Amino acid sequence: MPRFKSLKKPSLAEEVQAQLIDSITSGLYAPGQKLPAERELMEQFEVSRVTVRGALTGLKSMGLVYIKRGVNGGTFVAEPSAMPITESFKNLVQMGRVNFRHLIEARLYLEPALAMAAAKTRNQHDVERLDELLQMARQQLNKSLKKARMQNVRFHNEVARISSNPILLFISESITQTFSGLMIDMTEDKLSREKIEGLIGEHQDILQDIKDQEPDLAYSKTRAHLLKTYDIYKKVMPFDNGEGDLPSVC
Repeated sequence: MPRFKSLKKPSLAEEVQAQLIDSITSGLYAPGQKLPAERELMEQFEVSRVTVRGALTGLKSMGLVYIKRGVNGGTFVAEPSAMPITESFKNLVQMGRVNFRHLIEARLYLEPALAMAAAKTRNQHDVERLDELLQMARQQLNKSLKKARMQNVRFHNEVARISSNPILLFISESITQTFSGLMIDMTEDKLSREKIEGLIGEHQDILQDIKDQEPDLAYSKTRAHLLKTYDIYKKVMPFDNGEGDLPSVC
């Protein structure tokens, strides 16, 4: 007689987590709103503190909540963000499943198209916001080259934001943050001020095309900028396993 596999019930922490997720996604608890305290959750669910903390830890790893310490602390519902996706990409890099060539190829598929879309749909506020980001990057040049580079990277994320498509924004932001974050850390003392000023200047040229509503120029200049950035990194740090090969994207 064939045997059937036993059906295991989900753990209590998973059941608590599922109900809390439902409360957040249904809008019962909005972004920025504080969840009930651990003791209150223990009483409502009739479970232990360990179970409640396990559920909250799971929510935090999903990027659904954040925890504040102190007198006014607690667990709060987080604004939707790309952080969980970014962390997944970082883990894939560390595990050797994704390399920098993969990341730049993905950026080459996404970011020129997003720049093209931005040039078609941008408004005056979008242009002003992009210009403000570049001004902030330049201001950091006299203080911290690393901070100037990190600020400059935000330009790409803001261009993606103009699309008003949260899927494209989150994916683009995650790939860009993973690539740029790791590269900036690994080449912190290897790029001159002149090189960084040049990269900011290229962003300024792309911004001008977005402002002038020149989608084809915004596309081609964004692609050229990404390839040049990658070429700069190849010259100042070693790549293994073919990571340094030119991307195959046309």
